[in-house]
Amino acid sequence: MPARPVDGWNIPPSIGFNRIMPPIRAVLITGILWVELFSAACGSPGRSIRPVIYAQDDQALAMRSAPVILLVKITTVKLPGDMRTVAKPPDVGGPMTPTIPLYLARIRADVLLKLRGSVDSSVEFYSWVWASGTHGGPRLFHPTPGSTHVIFLRHDGGYLHTVGDYPSCDLEIPSRWLAPFLSAWDSRHETSADPLERLVALRFRAEFDGLSNSQLRESVGGVGPVPRDYYVRDLPDLVRLVGPLFVATQLDDICRHSTNPAGRLAACFVTGQEFPGRCEAYALARDSMVQGIRGDLVARALSSCEAQSRGLISDIRSGIPPRRGFYGWNLTPQHRRETMRVYASAMDPKVHLAACEVAAATTEARDIPECSAR
Repeated sequence: MPARPVDGWNIPPSIGFNRIMPPIRAVLITGILWVELFSAACGSPGRSIRPVIYAQDDQALAMRSAPVILLVKITTVKLPGDMRTVAKPPDVGGPMTPTIPLYLARIRADVLLKLRGSVDSSVEFYSWVWASGTHGGPRLFHPTPGSTHVIFLRHDGGYLHTVGDYPSCDLEIPSRWLAPFLSAWDSRHETSADPLERLVALRFRAEFDGLSNSQLRESVGGVGPVPRDYYVRDLPDLVRLVGPLFVATQLDDICRHSTNPAGRLAACFVTGQEFPGRCEAYALARDSMVQGIRGDLVARALSSCEAQSRGLISDIRSGIPPRRGFYGWNLTPQHRRETMRVYASAMDPKVHLAACEVAAATTEARDIPECSAR
C-alpha cells in the first residue's frame, strides 16, 4: 500500500531504521506459558527476570536508553535450567509460530570498557537465549566464552538483565578489531559527545583501517566467478542505534579519506550500495583498486548505480517511494527530517539538488544543514 502523503511529501523513511521513535509501545514482556523447571526460590533469577521481546524498532530505543552499556569479554555461560515458552509477535522474525522457548543464561564477563553505568571490573548478567536446536531466529545472542560484545543492560528484580532478549540486544566486536578499537578509544579519537556515536565511529575505523588486501579479496570474491558486495557485520543494527545519517557520513568519510586502500575500497562499496546518491563512491573505488580485485566488479556497480540514480531523482521529485535502502517503521516528522538529510548528504550533485528542492518545500526539512552548506 503506498504511503499516505504527509505535508505534501509521501517519501517514506526508506533510509535507516527509525532512530527517533515514540515511547516504547510494543514491548512484550511476556510469559504466557510458564514452564517452571528448577526455579525453587521466589526471588530466584528465573522467577524475577521476565523475557523481553520488542516488536518493530522499539528495541533500538531501549538500547540507546540502557542505564548500563559495557564492552565485555565473556568468561562463562551457564543455563541454570529455567525455561519459558514466550509469545512471539508476528512481526518479529524467526519461526512462524505463536510462541518460542527461551532458556535463562547466567553470563559472567570481564569489563573492558564502560560506556555508561557504574560496575566493577567484572560483571554478571542474565539473558533469555534461544533454545538451541529448537528454533532459530533473527539476531540471536551468541555469548561464547572469549568473545567480546557491547552489551546493553538494565536492573531487573535485583539482577542485571539485557534490555531485550529476542532479537538480542548486543553488538559483537570480532577479536581482530578489539586492540585497535581500544587503542583508538584511549587516544580520544573521534571525540563525539555521544558515546554510542563514538562507539560506532571507532568500530568502523577498526574494521576498515585494519582490513588487509587478502581479507578484502576473500570477502568480495573478486577472484572468483561470482563477485559479491562487501558485507559490514551488524550494519542494520548500527543504523538503528545511531541513525542512518551518522552511519552514511562515517562510511563516506572513510571512502574518501582512509589511508588504507583496501579499507577505502570496501567502505566505498558499502556506502554506494546501502545509501542513495553515492555513485561517486564507486568512482572513488575505481581510483583505489586493490590488486586481485576484478576491475569489472567496480565498473558494473558504477553503471548499475548510475542507472538507478536517474530513477531515484525522478522518484524524489515526484514523491514516489524510493526503491532501495533500509526501511523504518515510523513516519514522525523527526524521522522524515533525518531521512531527507541522508538524501541531501549524497555525494552525487544531482541527487543532492533534487533532495534539497524537496526539502525546501517540506516543513520539517526546509532548514537542514546539508542544503545550506554547499
